[in-house]
Amino acid sequence: MRSLLLLAPLAWLLLVQAKDDAKLEDNLLVLTVATKETEGFRRFKRSAQFFNYKIQSLGLGEDWSVDGGPAAAGGGQKVRLLKKALEKHADKEDLVILFVDSYDVVFASGPRELLKKFQQAKSQVVFSAEEHIYPDRRLEAKYPTVPDGKRFLGSGGFIGYAPSLSKLVAEWEGQDSDSDQLFYTKIFLNPEKREQINISLDHRCRIFQNLDGALAGGDFATGLPD
Repeated sequence: MRSLLLLAPLAWLLLVQAKDDAKLEDNLLVLTVATKETEGFRRFKRSAQFFNYKIQSLGLGEDWSVDGGPAAAGGGQKVRLLKKALEKHADKEDLVILFVDSYDVVFASGPRELLKKFQQAKSQVVFSAEEHIYPDRRLEAKYPTVPDGKRFLGSGGFIGYAPSLSKLVAEWEGQDSDSDQLFYTKIFLNPEKREQINISLDHRCRIFQNLDGALAGGDFATGLPD
């Protein structure tokens, strides 16, 4: 994902706000990648704690392969870490896994509402959607057209059943410095693979609100403790 701007030089991927949910859902696991304890990562953890999400952080202490951290261009390291983490979950058919960036992400609703939105999507895997294509604009013509909403895949957030996510990353053999977004984009743009895994995009931002490409600023308050 590229850097975005919302009142500060940060990229915010917001999980769309709904009713608060105090009950931790046992069949949901949130995975993220963070190589360092940055302020953005601490903010992410505070929002997760506020909404009672179960978080597993991958890669703490590792060197990041691309300057700029896990939200910068590149991102293959995230796929490698996710692929490894999914090995022990590949046969858990009822387990839903949310994979999100952490340095530029906050939660705005609880697990129950998230799972409800995911189930309504009727897909095995749902990716966030973006206004602009990245990183290879030559692939734009291959994207299915949509009547409204955001058209292009964003790799900063996606959710799916554990076995399906395992299939999604199974063929990853790239380098840590390769683009994770390009890897997922090529899978999505392959009609056979898209249908086989049952992948869709969150075009109308019902699960993920990605502010990439937003032209106007806005006020945002998490209501989280400092």
